[in-house]
Amino acid sequence: MRALFSPRFLVAGAVVAVLWVFTAGLRDVVLQIPSGVAQVSSVLPELVPTTLTVYQSGGGGVAVIIIGGVVLAAVYVILTGVLHRPRGSAVITAWFALVLASAVVGLGFDVGAGWTWIVSFGPRGLLTSGFGAATAAGALWGLAVGWIPALIAHQPGGEPTVGRAPLWLTPVAVIAVVGVSITGAVTDAARTAAIAAENAAQQEVDAASSFGAVPDPDAPGVPVPETADAVVSDDPQWCTPERATILKGEPDAATGHRGMPLQLLNFSDQPCVIEGYPDVAFGDQNGHLLEVTIEHGRSFMAQDPGPQRVEVPAGGEAVAVLGWDAASPHGALVTKTVWAAPTAGMVRGSWPIELDIVEGSTVAITAWTVDTDPTSPG
Repeated sequence: MRALFSPRFLVAGAVVAVLWVFTAGLRDVVLQIPSGVAQVSSVLPELVPTTLTVYQSGGGGVAVIIIGGVVLAAVYVILTGVLHRPRGSAVITAWFALVLASAVVGLGFDVGAGWTWIVSFGPRGLLTSGFGAATAAGALWGLAVGWIPALIAHQPGGEPTVGRAPLWLTPVAVIAVVGVSITGAVTDAARTAAIAAENAAQQEVDAASSFGAVPDPDAPGVPVPETADAVVSDDPQWCTPERATILKGEPDAATGHRGMPLQLLNFSDQPCVIEGYPDVAFGDQNGHLLEVTIEHGRSFMAQDPGPQRVEVPAGGEAVAVLGWDAASPHGALVTKTVWAAPTAGMVRGSWPIELDIVEGSTVAITAWTVDTDPTSPG
């Protein structure tokens, strides 16, 4: 059935476009007010999905709203002509035409805004994308304001002069609705890309201003084991956790080299003995075991007395020193936690600390000694 056409329909369509752009634009503006006023937006219909307006830059959201108003006007004019009745029901049919046109345009926006979800998850993605909100909002909006353009399109008390609408007008309206969906999909894709770019830029900023790479909860790796795979001496005088504990000393630096002492404090009232080297491991910013080469021996920061049986007096301490070369932590897996035990096989304690021991570093460890100053340069 070919649509009828009247110049008054065009005037009514223009009014529809203005009302629609005003309503959608007002909601967009209110939403972006940084105060409690933004809550007022809840009383305004979401004619265009919020993701296609509020989160756009460079006027993209305004363009989407204007395109929606123009397309709605075109669809309304066509539907008014198709549903036209030359009797007393003319106003009602024109009113219904706006309800239907607004719902159709809203559906187009819903499809566009949910396109990313459809591509990623298939049709079930629409269940979590807010699909249908714009369709329902459009229908309710048309029901609320549809009487205004309906009265303009059909003057009460008389019948406007009508003629046949051009054949090309209907396919143009159909194409326009499809264009709304495409516009929504393109806009939503642009928003997604902008968010990804913003996140990437922020990660670069964080990496530049942080010690080491930004923590990644999805990074592969294994937790630092609480004990090394070794057998502990059964010597009854051994410095066990019931007699002694490890304390972390303060890091030191010299000409591109680093050092940090470990202190084994005997807190008991009897001497205890220890032999060999402490057991040390390092945790990175993701809570994983950092791949570091451990060498027993001297470093630039300390001489190694060699493994020997050391008696730690009551209240006294033994000392071992970690030594390594300075490294750039930028973008690297770095030490955020030091784990240590008096000897391999004992339970390791840990301390949070930032050290430029990075993935692939080599750390030298001296043997335990009661020397009060084991950090003389080698």
